[in-house]
Amino acid sequence: MSDFTQSPSNLPLVAKSAIVTGATRGIGQEIARQLAVLGANVALVYVSNNSRSTALEMVDEFTTQGRKCCATQADLSSGTCGEAIVKQALQGLGVETIELLINNAAIAQTPASVEELIMHINVRAPILLVQALLPHLGSQGNIIINISSISSRLKFPGYGVYAASKAALESLTRTWARELGIKYHLTYNAVLVGPTATPDAPDSEARTAAKGLATAERRLGTPRDLADVVSWLSGEGSRWVNGDLIGSNGGTFKL
Repeated sequence: MSDFTQSPSNLPLVAKSAIVTGATRGIGQEIARQLAVLGANVALVYVSNNSRSTALEMVDEFTTQGRKCCATQADLSSGTCGEAIVKQALQGLGVETIELLINNAAIAQTPASVEELIMHINVRAPILLVQALLPHLGSQGNIIINISSISSRLKFPGYGVYAASKAALESLTRTWARELGIKYHLTYNAVLVGPTATPDAPDSEARTAAKGLATAERRLGTPRDLADVVSWLSGEGSRWVNGDLIGSNGGTFKL
């Protein structure tokens, strides 16, 4: 669990504002909390009604520690989700610019009849969010991070459409880093996540198999492992990293 013990004067993300999708569970929740710990104001985006109470608890936690925080429920399959999320984030945080965007929300396994939903949430929603955010970025030091998966590089039965969606997201990362980087003063990277132990993650063949792979510590990853990488990419120390795919999987897969 992240904590808020650092002195405000030492916080690297102070005065920056972030949008984190899928912010109330697992990896996204830890990313949002870690960004807040480092000083950022955070707009939490969640999808399910079941996540509302968690979102409100996080808002209370972050604001108690002196951060601006808001929560917005959004249908990421909607063609208007990008504009709606950015508008509500700006209003909810009371800011004029957003410097950080973490595209974390995703779905994996769904019935074959709704594979289009995977593409809408995992690919189209990040596209719409970026397009909506561009006019509202800061004057410098803007950062976009896509959360991808090693599934885009490996062969996991039952994850074909999910893997394809993540491969598309990685291609967008590389292309838009070059296309948008100079004009909008931003870096654009992706983190490729390996099997991760989260409270709501069901066991699967992929996760079970990964337990025997050569990870650095012979274990599954944790949300904190991944949030630490995202935190680094969100800070000044990563200013010369752009258009890269960063593996954060303990060595399960080498890029």
